[in-house]
Amino acid sequence: MKLGLITDIHEHVVTLRRALAHLAELGAGKIVMIGDVVEMGRRLEGTCQLLAEAQVVGVWGNHDFGLCSQPETSVFSHISPRVRAYMGTLQPRLVVEECHFSHVEPWLDPTKLEDLWYFAGKPSEHGDFSRIFAATPHRLMFAGHYHAWQVVTPERVLDWHGETPIVLAPGRYFVVVGALCEGDYAMFDTETSVLTPLKVG
Repeated sequence: MKLGLITDIHEHVVTLRRALAHLAELGAGKIVMIGDVVEMGRRLEGTCQLLAEAQVVGVWGNHDFGLCSQPETSVFSHISPRVRAYMGTLQPRLVVEECHFSHVEPWLDPTKLEDLWYFAGKPSEHGDFSRIFAATPHRLMFAGHYHAWQVVTPERVLDWHGETPIVLAPGRYFVVVGALCEGDYAMFDTETSVLTPLKVG
């Protein structure tokens, strides 16, 4: 299956529309959103409409938490049924085939706001890879949050920053996908294990 991967949208509606159209042209069988739909709420209606129409599945990010995890009635009173319906579909974690998706590193608990907002730098900066790979048995783990590209194995950070396609096999990998609000998104082929970074022009 070809998986379209988008993260950190932050209500960039025009960029999202272009990315979704391109992923459809490339034959994405499913599109996974890896968190942070929300920015300030001004374009949230249009963002959620596009995501719902494209049947995008996904997980919530730190900016989405209040609308997805036991939202208060006072919050819901200010948003439309369309936004409420789409944000209600987002999960803390998601598994599609052999791929684990969470907005943050998998050792963090996305049902806890303090974990979603935890930031000690990318894995290349804090250097503790063991807790990432001990957190889940899945071969491939994808996250967003950092607004950067990165691929980590249990042993090291690869010298790769989203410039070219990369084969995620054999072995286990933790992958940070670049932010859609900066024009970045990706296609992952689960049969060939090729991750192809894409850019909105």
